[in-house]
Amino acid sequence: MRLRDLSLDPQVVQLLEGEGLDQLYPPQEDAIAAGVLDGKNLVLASPTASGKTLVAEVCILKQVLEKNGKAIYLAPLRALASEKFKEFQKYSSIKKPSGEHLRVGISTGDYDSSDPWLGRYDIIISTNEKADSLLRHRAPWMNELSLVVADEIHLLTEHERGPTLEVVLTRLTEINPNIQVLALSATVRNAEEVGEWLRAGSVTTEWRPVPLKEGIYHEGQLQFKDGSSRIIPSGTKAPVLDIALDVLAAGGQALIFTETRRSAVEMGRKASVAVKPRLSK
Repeated sequence: MRLRDLSLDPQVVQLLEGEGLDQLYPPQEDAIAAGVLDGKNLVLASPTASGKTLVAEVCILKQVLEKNGKAIYLAPLRALASEKFKEFQKYSSIKKPSGEHLRVGISTGDYDSSDPWLGRYDIIISTNEKADSLLRHRAPWMNELSLVVADEIHLLTEHERGPTLEVVLTRLTEINPNIQVLALSATVRNAEEVGEWLRAGSVTTEWRPVPLKEGIYHEGQLQFKDGSSRIIPSGTKAPVLDIALDVLAAGGQALIFTETRRSAVEMGRKASVAVKPRLSK
């Protein structure tokens, strides 16, 4: 399925095609087939980089441009909210049927305000905690919402953040009975159960644009799940860096996870030293 097959506003198609988007990924096609662009609630569970954000974007734009709606995008962290805000800014050049440009706003702090100024925006990016605060302060514009996108929906099961997200979604569906709910996750294991709670359909897929090869590192060698193995040259005192450098040497990219922020900073310093001689001018 191609982007042009979705009956989107020509401005949206032109903008996205300008970014090189043409053919939809299988998870995106499945979401469309499930009726997400027709206003149906959906839980979309697919791996990272499989196109979930694009589904959310076209769903939001469909609501705003064709139904004169208003959407809120919920993110669990301020950093993620800021990232999404920057991504959605590209749509500010699009004109609504009224002739006005589409407006994107963000609010992630100040839990003691209802932020009435957000009512001017068509797309609002917010953290779960800020949305909870807005609901408690009875922000009038929240009654106008026609779509809520809940990113990282698997956090519903998390002890600290889960209850807040649950309350926000419950309250939004109470004050806006006809609101559409789109829930996204790369790791949720009970998509159907979450879908039942949200009165939503569910699409679960393991498809990813790049195949995932899982393995365990032991004594200078990667043992892969499929039975194959690979010897990793030892060039540093950190095996994880040796693996990363081996990936870079093959023309790939590496992402290293650590347990704490401090460890991430320290690993970043070590990596910068190890990678520098390999960088081209």
